[in-house]
Amino acid sequence: MYINSSSRVAVLDLTHGGIVLSRKLKKLVRSVTAIDVYNTITEVLDELENEGITTAQSPLNVDDFDVLIAPVHLDPDYPMLRDAVNKNIPVLSHHAAAGQILSAFSSAPQSNYDLRDKTIIEITGTKAKTSTSILLAEMLSREKKVISHTSQGVKDWSTGRIIKKGLSITPASTLSALDAVLEAGIEPEVVIFEISLGGTGFANIGVITTVANDYPIANNTRMASEAKRQMILNAKTGSSLVVNYDALRLFGACRRDINIISFTDTVNASCNVYYEDISSKGGVIAYYLGKRQGRIHIPENPGYDIDSYKTAFVCATAVALAMDIDDDAIDRSIREFRGAEGRMRKTSLQGRVLIDNSNSGMDIHTAEKALLYSKPEGGRIVMVLGEEAQQVCEGLDPGGVADFIDRHQSELRALVLVGERMLPFVQDNVKSIYYADNLSCGIELAIQLTNEKDIILSCVKCFR
Repeated sequence: MYINSSSRVAVLDLTHGGIVLSRKLKKLVRSVTAIDVYNTITEVLDELENEGITTAQSPLNVDDFDVLIAPVHLDPDYPMLRDAVNKNIPVLSHHAAAGQILSAFSSAPQSNYDLRDKTIIEITGTKAKTSTSILLAEMLSREKKVISHTSQGVKDWSTGRIIKKGLSITPASTLSALDAVLEAGIEPEVVIFEISLGGTGFANIGVITTVANDYPIANNTRMASEAKRQMILNAKTGSSLVVNYDALRLFGACRRDINIISFTDTVNASCNVYYEDISSKGGVIAYYLGKRQGRIHIPENPGYDIDSYKTAFVCATAVALAMDIDDDAIDRSIREFRGAEGRMRKTSLQGRVLIDNSNSGMDIHTAEKALLYSKPEGGRIVMVLGEEAQQVCEGLDPGGVADFIDRHQSELRALVLVGERMLPFVQDNVKSIYYADNLSCGIELAIQLTNEKDIILSCVKCFR
């Protein structure tokens, strides 16, 4: 515990959750200074100053602070971080700070954040975070009162109502999501948080969906998988971790003071929960958890691509089993699942087939999978591809888009590109490539370029 009532705290990076952390810490510590590292939130600085929080847009002297709080993806060469390391001043991640705030508020007398009788689940990973969170919430809500916070919003599963939209999945958003739950007067039994790049250490159950398709962060000085390892390192004693077997292999030896449940989205009987069989026609999940063992069946479903959900199915099943959810509830949830918005889901739009794969985790690899998935439909394909970059941290690599166009343009009736960085690929002499400012405009244009029974393939990296 690095933060206490006498601490002088500097919070770095206000763009990715630092504003929320600063305001919460103001209630717990001696002083808070908020550093706008990227100079992106100038209009908020006066508000923070009026609340008693000192602000700055340039690096300050670290000798004036007892602890620094910085996101895991901040460049370690940022002057205050570099100086803190040289002078042995503690640096906490935003994740760990959010966890300490949750712990302090939850145990404080008269606090609204009384989470002691609630099960907190945190889900991180490179892929399948949102789909796992949604599927798990469906499973658990058959027996418990569940709230989930994902990139789709804060949802009360008892009523199906979205009580707040627009929050990011930074660790600080766990606090904002709980504020929304309290304001709505809801008393959940389970709260599920989708979190980017690790866990806060406050969860009863931490989940790592996958570390595949790893990528560099912090100005290319470390890999995202290293940050996700926080889910293991920060986990509180006695909690449970549901971890993809690939992550366990990558991270090596694990802790003995927490309960580890392993799963895999392949056929691998060395795990607690694994596939005995998986194909586009369905699959069978086998599980062995102590004396409890059995099988869960996944039926074929024309409404989504099963392969795109295989990690979510097995991961959510493993978490539900860890919570002693009845097999029938798990089985029924999978049977009735209709896919998640923007996650390789097939619907109808004005007589066209819409394959919706527009989400924050979309990349060229999943765009290619979506194209392959759309071909058996047999109609002409108009693809909407690109990014709403202002809404996501890592945009869609223009080089990858150029390569995609070279390899797949001949397979498309037309291609609608979205996002300013895609404009160079729109040329006057290429009549089959069009441009739209955003996803909704791209879909409208795709409707104009298609007839009934044609296919609109939506693959835009965006926050939904």
